[in-house]
Amino acid sequence: MIVEAAIKHQVKLVGLSALMTTTLKSMADTVALLNEKYTDCKTVVGGAVLTEAYAKQIHADFYAKDAKQTVDIASKIYS
Repeated sequence: MIVEAAIKHQVKLVGLSALMTTTLKSMADTVALLNEKYTDCKTVVGGAVLTEAYAKQIHADFYAKDAKQTVDIASKIYS
C-alpha cells in the first residue's frame, strides 16, 4: 500500500519507522519494493530498534536517528 500511494502521489521521500524488531522484515520488504518499482523516490528509515548499519543493509537511502534529522533530510530533498 505504501508503494502504490508513493507512486500515485509522486512523492520524493518515504519515511519508515520501527519500534519493534518484529516490523523490520516489513520495512525491508517495503524499501525493496520502492527501490524496484519507484526509483524516483528516496527512503529514510529510523526508529528505536534501527541502526545505520541496518539501514544500509536494507538499501534505504538515508538513516535518521531522530525526527529532527528526518526533517533535515526531507528539507534537502524537497528544496
